Amino acid sequence: MSVTTSHLLMAVILLALTASLEGCSTTSVADPVPLHSTDPRYGEYLDRVRQMIKAKWGYPCVRNDVMAPCEYKSAKLTIQFGLREDGQVDYITVIKKSEWEIYDKYAVNAIRLAAPFPPVPSALMALARPGSASVRILAAFDYKLGRLSQRRSSMS
Repeated sequence: MSVTTSHLLMAVILLALTASLEGCSTTSVADPVPLHSTDPRYGEYLDRVRQMIKAKWGYPCVRNDVMAPCEYKSAKLTIQFGLREDGQVDYITVIKKSEWEIYDKYAVNAIRLAAPFPPVPSALMALARPGSASVRILAAFDYKLGRLSQRRSSMS
């Protein structure tokens, strides 16, 4: 096969491949980064963010009506929030609500009160969606009742 024939064959294959990929996106959108990530490039940073949020996070009681006593409940919720390069929070969204709205509000408020966070490492900012000013972080909040009505809370 001559060089010209090889080039022509490669051009035809390239055109066929391009036509078959038409309409397909080659840009991958990064998933939200879990707050509990241990990735060595930014795990320490996320651990610091988690500790700052935990320091502002409370475990409220739930009142069912005016005369009922205040009760602590077990609950789980998930929040996504955006961190700008300077550590400011861009947005906060509860993506999986708990059964009791007060727990959602306390978790959102903890993130607001903990901000601003330290500047975001470049390895973490590289995971932001193209064109986005913030990287998406996924945080799970878990309110637990232990034995003898001890209250515990954890987040990841």
